[in-house]
Amino acid sequence: MAITIRPITDLTGCADLQMVHNSIWGNSDDEIIPTHVLITWATNNCVLLGAYDSDGPQAAHGMVGFALGWYGVYHTPTPQLKYCSHIVGVLPEYRGRDIGLRLKLAQRETILRDGQTNLMSWTYDPLQIVNGNFNIHRLGAVCHTYKRDVYGEMNDALNAGAPSDRFQVDWHMESDRVNHHLNQQFVAWDASELVYPVSVRDNMPYAEKMPAWDGQAVAVPLPEQLAMLRTHDKSRLLAWRMMQRNYVEAGFAAGYQVVDCVQVAGRGWQYILMPDVQ
Repeated sequence: MAITIRPITDLTGCADLQMVHNSIWGNSDDEIIPTHVLITWATNNCVLLGAYDSDGPQAAHGMVGFALGWYGVYHTPTPQLKYCSHIVGVLPEYRGRDIGLRLKLAQRETILRDGQTNLMSWTYDPLQIVNGNFNIHRLGAVCHTYKRDVYGEMNDALNAGAPSDRFQVDWHMESDRVNHHLNQQFVAWDASELVYPVSVRDNMPYAEKMPAWDGQAVAVPLPEQLAMLRTHDKSRLLAWRMMQRNYVEAGFAAGYQVVDCVQVAGRGWQYILMPDVQ
């Protein structure tokens, strides 16, 4: 399979992106990004990228994934230019082939080549194990910003059933941390040295205590059957959302940040929170 990554620069590319976007998320009509918005981004250096396969869907001219975003300003603690990566998506049948990684690396390369900033941010649903592991562990992004119900009620196939809370992650693209993670030089966490304030039984989180947030690494779990919860158990899905919101917001208020998302022996998937040293 020969996947190529190239900029989206014309109306045809914008239409292909709309088609692939809709195939991935199952959007309602009012959630499709308008053509006039896409072409404005595409022709004003907002870094719209498509991933193409010669055997990909003919209706989308072989496009199997895309990345889009734009430049913005980060106001903490002082104004700083950043790149806001809004959506990266890959068709389901093409996942597991590092296409998402290649799209993120192509974004990184393009933005660093522009020379305007070395900071990228984006949001994602912190209940999603695959995205958490990819964003925090594989790419080396960090998170110290929790956004409650940021998009309001969402009815697409991937988001319905719980408030649209999001992690906003920061990717310091030239940092030692990011370079280590991109080179797969990861921290080996000692499970016995982590604090576990939440236990999980039958895919249900049970809060046990609030950590002291005294410098020890804290582990906060993720649900392992998210798709099933979205389809069959909305009350349990909401319990996961509220648990994560409670503990992560408390950690951020105490000066912690999310630094990893890994499987811990005997404990399942966990976010690892440590004091913010950035």
